Amino acid sequence: MPVGARGYSDAPRITVNELLKDPLVIPALILDMTENEFVMDSVLRMGGAAPSGAVRYSESTPLYADDFPEIRPEFGEVPIVPTSVGIPRVVFTHERAMAIMVSDEMRRRQAIDPVTRQLLQVKNTMVYSWNTAFYSAVVANASIQTLAVANPWASASATIRADIAQACFLIENANIVSPSGVTQWLGFEADTLIINHGTKNTLLQSSTFAAPYIGDIASENLLYTGKLPQKIFNLDVLVSRQVPAGNAIIMQRQRAGFYADELPFVAGPLYRDEPRKTWRSDTQRSAAIGLDQPLAIALLSGV
Repeated sequence: MPVGARGYSDAPRITVNELLKDPLVIPALILDMTENEFVMDSVLRMGGAAPSGAVRYSESTPLYADDFPEIRPEFGEVPIVPTSVGIPRVVFTHERAMAIMVSDEMRRRQAIDPVTRQLLQVKNTMVYSWNTAFYSAVVANASIQTLAVANPWASASATIRADIAQACFLIENANIVSPSGVTQWLGFEADTLIINHGTKNTLLQSSTFAAPYIGDIASENLLYTGKLPQKIFNLDVLVSRQVPAGNAIIMQRQRAGFYADELPFVAGPLYRDEPRKTWRSDTQRSAAIGLDQPLAIALLSGV
């Protein structure tokens, strides 16, 4: 009859040999650990492949024709209405890569901790790098809408909900003027708020922000639950450590921009590096990030 494990040393333990027997085990672990960790994959749409290493697109392309349709009389010709495209832009792919290494010494000594530590470090660093690349693209884009809050959100005079509402207003009322002088509304709908952990902590401790949680919803008070609601002002909330300090991002997912992979995120099978007496698995991703509708983003500063 099987006997259950009574201590941490009773159960079967994974060894370095077990990891090296199948060259796909370590790559599979990396892919599992990074699943749903890349923020840009969550908020940008897939823009297809980028086999040439460059992607050409048009920024702020109007969603309407340049003029309104005319009333056509009987036997009259259907008028041709001109249309416009946005400003031509080009973005280039950049490859970020790291390798996991298992030395012969690790294998002889069955030192599993250095291997698992590398797995965690490589995963965290790749996620950090790509999330930072996305936020850098947002901050560097001169066409996005910006809003400097009047008072820091940690202050007693903070107007957090008003600031969020104003940012949503900027997005949902974004417009451009056609060559014929017609104002064209772009029809964006803000649906995502991205903040860092410092801002999350500020919201959790803000008595002003928690003030509406009274009466029959007092049990949902942030000061009581210690966690953010899934939605704030109907915005899905994402928390990422790589959001620049003092900033918050409000945007419409899948509309603001795209990513295009020249090489999707991969973790290669283990292979032998004989001169260095190691086994290696290479993680790589080469992608371009383009914001073709930057007015669907509002960057809050001073939060």
